[in-house]
Amino acid sequence: YINKENGEKLKIIPTEETLIKNEFVNSLALNIYSYFYLNTYGSVYSLDNKGRIKWFSNLNQSLDINPSNLFSSKPIVLYEDKLVVSTDLYLYVINSNTGSTLSKTPISSLTKPLISKNNLFLITKDNLLVCLDVKTSEILYSIDVNQSIADFLNIKKKSISIKTLALANNGLLLFLNNSYLVSFNSLGKIKNTVKLPSKPNSLPIFINDSIIYVDNKNKLIILN
Repeated sequence: YINKENGEKLKIIPTEETLIKNEFVNSLALNIYSYFYLNTYGSVYSLDNKGRIKWFSNLNQSLDINPSNLFSSKPIVLYEDKLVVSTDLYLYVINSNTGSTLSKTPISSLTKPLISKNNLFLITKDNLLVCLDVKTSEILYSIDVNQSIADFLNIKKKSISIKTLALANNGLLLFLNNSYLVSFNSLGKIKNTVKLPSKPNSLPIFINDSIIYVDNKNKLIILN
């Protein structure tokens, strides 16, 4: 904890650490009541506004408790009283007040999960667009993105490389690494595909009616 006015350290809270570093970066989320912290060891901590630990839970499913064991997850998502954590093996929905696990689904997301109303959207490593009810964890639909694009363009099915998934204009925007943008409605049906002027090298930012990203030549691209 650091004083944002002068940078003074107010409190240090030690947690587990791993000896070997991987690509996963510690993840943070907060609301007006609590801070939530997921570390590289796979432990989720909930702290109050004074830095006191309210609860913690370890999500590392490996039987190997060696500190060098690698854990991976996408950034945690906070929705109302639920904390959504997508690890390399399971999708957890956790009660943010108590730390109890509400559901544990054997599904892993390629990108950070997105939530709109009660719908949770994610892309699996097999390029499936999955929509779940965040309250019940019921899978509402699962769509093969490769096949959907092939059907929409009336071409042979090909494997695509996905960069990220975003929510905008009551729909889903799927950014591909080949500089194409695929727009889905909330039911998982493709509305259109657009070729971007250059390949994104950063995650997109949405401001008003514009999409902003940095391309592979480090140029700032602004699209309406």
